[in-house]
Amino acid sequence: MRVLRIAALLAVLPTLAACSGSGPLSDDNTDGPGESPDATYPAYESFDPTGYDAEPPARVEIVHDVPARTMEGTVQVPGSATRPSSERQPREVDGFRIQVGRSDDRETAERLRSAVLSWWEDAQGRAGAPRDLEVIVAYVQPHYRVRVGAFEFQREADDALPFIQSEYPNAFIVPDRVTVR
Repeated sequence: MRVLRIAALLAVLPTLAACSGSGPLSDDNTDGPGESPDATYPAYESFDPTGYDAEPPARVEIVHDVPARTMEGTVQVPGSATRPSSERQPREVDGFRIQVGRSDDRETAERLRSAVLSWWEDAQGRAGAPRDLEVIVAYVQPHYRVRVGAFEFQREADDALPFIQSEYPNAFIVPDRVTVR
């Protein structure tokens, strides 16, 4: 019986030795079991985050020295049949509008829109007036916004802004999706 116990103990000993891990046990708080503060790793396992910026790089606006019409593909090739400007197809682009007011109530926004339209009918012939101003009410949750114009380029909106601010001093330029010819 004693021989049987010794044989069972000898059979279990290699299993216990394999589970005990390799390396000495330490009392300090290292990152993992069996790691010493001076542990070295192969180059492919090292990672040093100090070489990376915490912030993403700033966005860089690319400015082309090519005319905008060429970039959009709207230039007519010399010698090709050209369409009169009245037949140009409207297209939707990222453009600009001028916001003259906002309201939580649709009826109030529609009244402001009517007031802007009547002002525009009187102001159309004045010097410095934009060629055309469309007046819309856009709902951008939670407000109804009254916006004028459909400018493809910001410089066009910048030119129209002082004229509109003469009547609506709090007007400002906003980016918007607009339909232009």
